[in-house]
Amino acid sequence: MGDGRLARSDHAAAPDYGVSARAGKALLAWQSAALVVLLTSTWLIVQASLRGASTATVSAGRTGFTVLGLLALTWWSASRTAPAGEALPVAAPSPPCRWWQVAILALTGVTAYTLLSTVAISLAGPALPALGMSLTPAVVLLAEGVMARKWPPVRTIVGTVVAVAGAVLYAVPRLAGNLGHQVALGSLVAVAALLSMAFYGIYFERVNRGYRGAMAPRIRPIFAVGTVPLAIWALIAGGEVGWATLGMLALLGIVVYVPAYLLQHRILLVGGPSYSALLGLAVSPLVGVSSAMLHLAGAPAPLQIAAMAVTVAGMAVVIRGKLASGRVSHGADRQ
Repeated sequence: MGDGRLARSDHAAAPDYGVSARAGKALLAWQSAALVVLLTSTWLIVQASLRGASTATVSAGRTGFTVLGLLALTWWSASRTAPAGEALPVAAPSPPCRWWQVAILALTGVTAYTLLSTVAISLAGPALPALGMSLTPAVVLLAEGVMARKWPPVRTIVGTVVAVAGAVLYAVPRLAGNLGHQVALGSLVAVAALLSMAFYGIYFERVNRGYRGAMAPRIRPIFAVGTVPLAIWALIAGGEVGWATLGMLALLGIVVYVPAYLLQHRILLVGGPSYSALLGLAVSPLVGVSSAMLHLAGAPAPLQIAAMAVTVAGMAVVIRGKLASGRVSHGADRQ
């Protein structure tokens, strides 16, 4: 996959489109916070959607509406023109992804992850797959180090380990009484889902390294291709969908998932795969707190509250190190 020095030089050589390094770091911090909030809201809306439709229908529906939202955003972006006498910054031309790269990304990050995580939950219950997915940042960080042939900074390793340990500690109490009927098989499937998503993040960053253009047209083909198998799954599963559920899926796909995916993929290119994966650790605790505040679930136990603090502390170490390292790419942030 190449030398780590080459990877860093690629980022350093990226042109600046008028955003200072300091502004780029501030933008990454705000984008990270916004992504965590958006991903948290997706879990809450999905829980409500599942009351009126099957898992297959919700998976295909939200992804399908996401594609429609990306298509509309792509059309809108292309139709914009600069004000008279004012030139818009133009990103360096980047070749489109090849069809086989789109297929690999679609099958791993959209289709395989959705199917595998769903099957894992059905076999082992929701708690065990969530516990497994909390290891994703560590897996991605290890893979990045191996491919770059250089270990990341010590504080990044320590912060990631601490954050993952907190996420595991938060998930462990949920295992009691929440295991499915086939724990061993479900665990294997959950590991496959973890590896699928880890591969997707790393491969997307590799394929699109140096890209500074609008993100919507870049990811639209990936989600369009990945939606096809999910739609077939939904048709086979069958079941009726009411107008209320359909509206909720449209809200979920267009209003929530479109900006979430745009931010997530931009952060993948700016902050890197391991940084992007680390942000996901904050989602589960926030969902727990939000569910308790909305009276959808009980309040987190004291051990879980302590685990949240550990996770936040570890994430703070990594995020602060990332922003202070000067390795934040700060090209155009157009969506």
